[in-house]
Amino acid sequence: MNKIICPTDFSKAATNAAEFATIIAQQAGASITLLHVVHLPMLDTTETAIVASEVLSDQRRQATDKLHGLSHHLSQKYPQGNVQINYLVKDSFLVDEIKHLTEKEGYDMVVLGSTGGGNTLEEILIGSNTAAVIDGVKCPVLTIPLKAQPTAFQHIVFASNYEKEDVDALRQVLKFARFFNAQLEIVHVSHDHSDSAHAKANQYREQLTQNLSNSALNFQEVIHKDEVEGMKGYLTEKNADLLAIMKKRRGFFHNLFSQSFSEQLTYQSKLPLLIIHE
Repeated sequence: MNKIICPTDFSKAATNAAEFATIIAQQAGASITLLHVVHLPMLDTTETAIVASEVLSDQRRQATDKLHGLSHHLSQKYPQGNVQINYLVKDSFLVDEIKHLTEKEGYDMVVLGSTGGGNTLEEILIGSNTAAVIDGVKCPVLTIPLKAQPTAFQHIVFASNYEKEDVDALRQVLKFARFFNAQLEIVHVSHDHSDSAHAKANQYREQLTQNLSNSALNFQEVIHKDEVEGMKGYLTEKNADLLAIMKKRRGFFHNLFSQSFSEQLTYQSKLPLLIIHE
C-alpha cells in the first residue's frame, strides 16, 4: 500500500475516518491525500454562470483552509512516522473523482466515514456517498462508522461464505493484517452441522491452505439459524475491531429486499468494514 485517498466533507464521521487513515498510513508507510469535492452547479444563463463562478471560488478557498487545518490536526495528533499528508480540492462528483484517482493516479485504498444510515441530512448523504464509492471503485475500501475509536487494528475477522474467490481477497486482507501484526480469523456461519456443510468446509480449508501456504490460517465456524445475527454475535463476543468481506461483481447495493449476507453486514455492522472487490 502506497497511497490512501480519504474524502472529507468536514463532518465528524469524515474526520474520524481521516484519523483512521493516518494510523494506517503510519503502519503501512503510505501517504494520505485528503479530498474535498465541490459540486458543479447547474447553469442556465450567463449571469447565473458568473455568480456560480464566484460562489465556487469562495467554496474552494474555504475548503482549502479547512483541509489545511485538518492536515495540521492529524500531523499534531499522530506525529509518529512523519506521515505525508496532502490535500486536494476538486470541482467534480465524488465517485468520478475517486475512480479517477484510484485508476489513474495510483491510489490503492479509499478510507471514508459512514454513519451507517439515519434520518439527518448528513447521515443520508454520507450513506449514499459511501454506497456509491464502494460500488464504483475496484481497490479496497475501508468504511469507518462515526462511533469507532481510532486505534491500530488488533483482531480482524474475514467473513467467508466459502467462495473460491476468497483466495485473492484473503491475500489482501493478510497483507493488511501484517501492517498491525493483527490476529486474523476466517469465520463462516452455518445453519447446522450437516455432512454436506462439513465437506464443503474441509474442501474450502484445503484450497486456502494450498494457495496461502506461507500464512497461518485460523478457521472458525459459527452455528446460527440467521447468518447476519450469528456473525454479529461472534464479532461482539470476540471483541473484533475490523470486519473484512469480499464484494461480488454484481450490484452491491442492488435490491435491498434480497441482500446477500455480506451486503446485510455492510448496513448493520458497527465496526470498521474492509471491503475487498472480487
